[in-house]
Amino acid sequence: MTTAFDTPLNGFTFVPTQRGDTLQKIAARVLGDASLWYQLISPNGLIPPYITDDASQAGDGVLLTGQQILIPAPTAVATTTDPDEVFGTDIALQDGMLTATQSGDFAFVTGRDNLHQALKNRVETPQGDLIYHMQYGSLVPKLIGQSSTPARAVLAASSAKGAILADPRVSSVGQARADVSGDAIGVSVEAFPVAGQSMKVTASS
Repeated sequence: MTTAFDTPLNGFTFVPTQRGDTLQKIAARVLGDASLWYQLISPNGLIPPYITDDASQAGDGVLLTGQQILIPAPTAVATTTDPDEVFGTDIALQDGMLTATQSGDFAFVTGRDNLHQALKNRVETPQGDLIYHMQYGSLVPKLIGQSSTPARAVLAASSAKGAILADPRVSSVGQARADVSGDAIGVSVEAFPVAGQSMKVTASS
C-alpha cells in the first residue's frame, strides 16, 4: 500500500516534530525563520493549538509531537532576465544606516545593486542576532578579537560563503577568501546569481 510518505511531493518535505515543539520553533529550526510559522498551518490542515505533547488533545487538525509535519520547501526559479524583477528593490543603506534622497524621501537600491547590498549585509550581520531569523548572518563578526590563525581565516571564508548561498537569489558560490589583520576581518566571495553574471561580494568586520 502506497502512502503519502512513500510518494515524493514537489515543493514539500516531511520532518518529525519534537517534544515541546510549537509551529514557531519548527519554522525557526527548519525554515530558518520563526515568523514563517503560519505557512505550516494550511498544508497540514491545522487548527489551534496546532501541535501538542498531550495525546488527549491531539486529533483532527492538532498534531501530537513525534508525528511528521509537512514543510513547504520552495525553490527559487528565475522566470525573467530583468535584474530589477529578479533581484528586487529595497531601501538603500550606508554603513547599516538608512539613506535619503535630496527631497528627503528614502533612497532605494534596485536590481543587482540590491542583491549586492543584501549579500554584504548577510555577511556583516552576526548570525543569531535576529530572533526571528536565527540562521541569518554569518560568524565573521563573532571571530573578531580571536587569535589570528589560518583556521580562523578558513572559518570566516566558509561562513561568508554559507551566508551568501542562503540567499535564494544566489545559485552557487565560487572562490572565497578571508584576510585577518589584527581585530579586522575582510572577506571576498564570488557569487553566482540565478540570472546574469557573477558578482564579487566584499565585506569587513
